Amino acid sequence: MNKKTHVILLILLVPLLISMPSVPVVAASSPEPAAVDADLSFVPTLVLEHRGQRWVFPLRDIGFDGIDPTTLNRTLALEWIAGVLERDLNRPARSAYYHERRIVPEQAGLKVDRQRIEAWFDRIHEVMGQPLAVPVNIVKPRLTAAKLRRLKEKQIGSYLTYYNEWNRNRAHNIHLATEAIDHKVLMPGEVFSFNKTVGPRSQARGYRLARIIVKGEYSEGVGGGICQTSSTLYNSVDKAGLKIVERQRHSKQVAYVPRGRDATVSWGGPDFKFQNQLNEPILIVAKASNGRLLISIYGPEEIHAKPRKVPVAPKQAALLEEVE
Repeated sequence: MNKKTHVILLILLVPLLISMPSVPVVAASSPEPAAVDADLSFVPTLVLEHRGQRWVFPLRDIGFDGIDPTTLNRTLALEWIAGVLERDLNRPARSAYYHERRIVPEQAGLKVDRQRIEAWFDRIHEVMGQPLAVPVNIVKPRLTAAKLRRLKEKQIGSYLTYYNEWNRNRAHNIHLATEAIDHKVLMPGEVFSFNKTVGPRSQARGYRLARIIVKGEYSEGVGGGICQTSSTLYNSVDKAGLKIVERQRHSKQVAYVPRGRDATVSWGGPDFKFQNQLNEPILIVAKASNGRLLISIYGPEEIHAKPRKVPVAPKQAALLEEVE
């Protein structure tokens, strides 16, 4: 076929090509992704927050199917609240107290509100997945610093005994035991234990050997002399009209209090206990110095106390041979 023939064919084909319908060009594409099972991708959670802390609790762990709130196991939910939230957040309130005769302010407590969290389970679809503040209740301390300052407004009982300050070991033991009970507060209904408050009388804790009474006989023992502190406290407490819970007398008469007015104590043995049955807290103020042991009981002005009369201690006791 010569060149002339090519040209003729071209002239004849061009009109045919122009008149042919156009075919759209389709770009290659990726296949459509398979549908994802919504139940498998959805993880219902309870998200709780408190002051920068966060807890994420998968609700499927307690049986929730993501749809029906009745499938949620409330027993397991409450176990989680107790085992995690309350462990992390709950703290008891701390009352104001004296430390070395200085007031340490009170501290409010915190308690997770279980009932409010449990109420969320009835409308779990409204609360799940979104951060929620942990509902907590503030727990007020029983005794505030302001109230503590008022406990010295009214003296309801006081008792003074005498000791020989030159009997060094015995005087030292009296000082230690007296310091241990000084500025102790007793709330209404609370019982005071001398042994629990003073603690073990051991040389490791600073107590020294001094004369004591054992089964009616004189002996040497660590902590000799502290019974003068417990006996002085007993008479002060009795004078204040407080309830005596436990008291035992010595097996031999002592000189520092009138006959029958003593209170023997021993670690692991006899204890002196009394209860504050009054309507207000009371404060014990105790001081041993220069051969004088003074213990007083105080309360606020509105305390309802009925003081009793007790015989005074003999001054000549300090000149006698001292024991316990």
